[in-house]
Amino acid sequence: METEDHLIKLFPPKWRATVVITAGVVLQFTLGLVYTFGNILPYLTSYIRWKVNPEQTQGSLIWLQSLMSGFPFSMLTGGYLERLLGARWGAAFGSVIYTGSLALSYFSIQESYFLLIVTMGLFASFGIGVTYNCVLIQCQKWLPHRVGLVSGIITAGFGGGAFIISPVQTKFINPENLNVNEEGYFTQPELLERVPQLFILLALIFGVLQFIGLFFLGDPKNTNNNESVFQDENDEENKDQEMESQKRPLLNSRCSITSSHSHTSYGIITTTTAALSLTAPTISTKKVLTSDTFICLFLTLLLNGIWVQTTSGLFKAYGQTFIQNDFFLATVSSFAAATNCFSRIFWGAFADRASYRLTMGIACSLGAALMWTLGLVELLNSSFLFFIWICAMFSCVGATYSLVPYATHRCFGCENFGVAYGCVHISLVGLN
Repeated sequence: METEDHLIKLFPPKWRATVVITAGVVLQFTLGLVYTFGNILPYLTSYIRWKVNPEQTQGSLIWLQSLMSGFPFSMLTGGYLERLLGARWGAAFGSVIYTGSLALSYFSIQESYFLLIVTMGLFASFGIGVTYNCVLIQCQKWLPHRVGLVSGIITAGFGGGAFIISPVQTKFINPENLNVNEEGYFTQPELLERVPQLFILLALIFGVLQFIGLFFLGDPKNTNNNESVFQDENDEENKDQEMESQKRPLLNSRCSITSSHSHTSYGIITTTTAALSLTAPTISTKKVLTSDTFICLFLTLLLNGIWVQTTSGLFKAYGQTFIQNDFFLATVSSFAAATNCFSRIFWGAFADRASYRLTMGIACSLGAALMWTLGLVELLNSSFLFFIWICAMFSCVGATYSLVPYATHRCFGCENFGVAYGCVHISLVGLN
């Protein structure tokens, strides 16, 4: 694909999409701190009890994770900034807020839980939402005919960050593998003194990676991806399909496959697939936000978000009730993050081949079954089964954040995606 970005022009055309998507994955990697919350929750709670408030509990800190999972309107702001400033500058704006707020958390956690909520829960979360949406929109422009795959790859970067971040957190804070007391909290001063320093370490690592990734987040030359990237030879047939699509629900109108075939190569990303018909007419923002499809996606993210926050936020605290090995629980967190990461690619690619409804139905059914049977793992007192169950549950976490953007793009088009997906994410305000 052609581009006017001077840096991306240095790469051969077939590698440009790969370069931009790789940069997007790097940026998303730095934003995945929320999926390490279950790992650092005992450390944060123990430090606040030691330094600020002896009555603080792990249950009360779940509010912090709720804000980190989706600060209201940050995704929507990211969509508007992408239109106004472009994806690179919008993502840079969000990255500065996010990384700067993490650094400030070094001071806020030493003063009060409220200030930690402000720096880490509000400002850092706002930066995450802005950057996340800008990066996702930009990368979808480079492969508009494989939206499911791109959404899976990009969100995999977000989910996979915890695979490396979680063990870094544990090794930095608790290198001696010290255990919690009978109440489930750490009391060792040498461990607790390292908790604030973790924010500085993460801010430095994330800042360097973001600085590099932003350079390669270039625009494709043709950004009008609201229509199919493939041109049908019969324009009249396309018009008939467009008129017919207006009569069907939005969730179905963009999921048809034309009979023509095309081979497209983008570096390591090579596809031979039926050309997707994305020729639905341009939809006004008002029509998008009042459609049955938008309401369905809004409620889906709201209900799945409750399950996601419960799973990702409390799994380690739950595991500590019958597993007395902090390194093992950090390993569970790391591999769960890897499962979350790679499952997003699988769910996105599967949705490209099947359908959103079938794929989301499978993911939700599997997640519900795993949640209902988690208590059996404690009864059996099996560390191995706990590892398997948590990893499987995190694969369902990956499904939600891969399939919802996929469906939003397919139903409303690239032009409306940023605002539509931002509005869908407002559903998470119900969890705060």
